[in-house]
Amino acid sequence: MENLYLPIKHIHLTLIAFSVLFFIIRAALMFMNKPIHDKKWAKMTSRIADTFLLVSAITLCFIISQYPIANNWLTEKVLCLIAYIILAYIALYRAKTLKTKILTTIGAVGWVLIAGKIAVFKQALFLG
Repeated sequence: MENLYLPIKHIHLTLIAFSVLFFIIRAALMFMNKPIHDKKWAKMTSRIADTFLLVSAITLCFIISQYPIANNWLTEKVLCLIAYIILAYIALYRAKTLKTKILTTIGAVGWVLIAGKIAVFKQALFLG
């Protein structure tokens, strides 16, 4: 199983990049008042990519034998992911004002950056 670590890690990192880039593109289209960001294919593409991202993350947890709750850094990464999902959803679908859309978009990307820092250093920022 350890020989699968690097390929799955690369798939995971690629899916992260795709997910965040696709969110940023959809947010940009939203700011330009282009309804493409709200089309069914865009939503489904995002959900499919995020599903494979989750599967790759769970697979990596099993390979490295580290799990959320048991490892603080992984718990924080999951919490960052939840914050990203909530803020991205608000930005794309629920925010009514331009200010709210901007702040939630920036916040969503910010949580991804925090998750990235946690992943690189494998050290919790908030839970010690």
